Amino acid sequence: METPALGGGFADLLAQVHQRAAGNDPAGLLDAATAISARHAADADRLLDHFVTHARGTGMSWTDIGAHLGVSKQAARQRFATTDPAATLPFAARTATRLQACLDQATAQARADGAAEIGTQHLLAGLLTEGVAAAILERVGVHTPAIRDASHRLFSPPGPTGTETPPMSTEATCALDAAAHLAATNTPPDSRPAEVRTEHLLAVLTLDPGSRARRVLNDLGTDIAAIKRELQCHLTLTPARPARWWKRRPHTPPGCSFCGRTDIGPGELVHGPGVAICRACIVLATDILHTRQPTG
Repeated sequence: METPALGGGFADLLAQVHQRAAGNDPAGLLDAATAISARHAADADRLLDHFVTHARGTGMSWTDIGAHLGVSKQAARQRFATTDPAATLPFAARTATRLQACLDQATAQARADGAAEIGTQHLLAGLLTEGVAAAILERVGVHTPAIRDASHRLFSPPGPTGTETPPMSTEATCALDAAAHLAATNTPPDSRPAEVRTEHLLAVLTLDPGSRARRVLNDLGTDIAAIKRELQCHLTLTPARPARWWKRRPHTPPGCSFCGRTDIGPGELVHGPGVAICRACIVLATDILHTRQPTG
């Protein structure tokens, strides 16, 4: 089937597909087209995100932005709220030097993969650069090449190496924010601001069962419990439970275990091991025993 005349942009995309597929196998061409389509869709989203952020920075309302995009104010806010400058996380100012080196390596990993975004799988690979997290991962047998192989197998094959720095994915951004929160909860109030370190990020990535990083670890057969035990030497992963105050049982006066009466005068109740019996019940029991004795 002949290919119709195409505009330069579409023709360039076709050329990229054939170059990536390196053959005419239909399945290979489809995989290449899917990867390139996803990359360009991500670029389009980044372009729109950039100018929505610019519009918000100039004071443009969500109502006006939604009108220009052809959606409601609520839909525009829900789609682009993370691009709002007011929602920017003050994360970099609290990042430890070793963690920053790991984040730089994660960026390099994503760029080498030709990824549209820096995912949590890239953050996991970056943590092997240095620090406590690197030591823990090495002790449980996790290494960078294995992480990359599992990521490519689970998510997408590597593409051409990118030249621009890809943005953080939503999942990665949330992981960094959670790491900052964990650091704050593990820092005494008089020692703040908290410093976010590699072990904080490793805890978040490892203990989130739905993250890409955790899926990679599961694919590698990593002992998650072993990582948690190692982390507990450095962090408090479970917040201390507040002291439990047991309700004091209301005082009830002693009573007869048989008739249940409690309005018994002093000396009228006889106690035994775990039971008590009043004088009236003793008399009744004595009468019952006498009536059951054989006559003769």
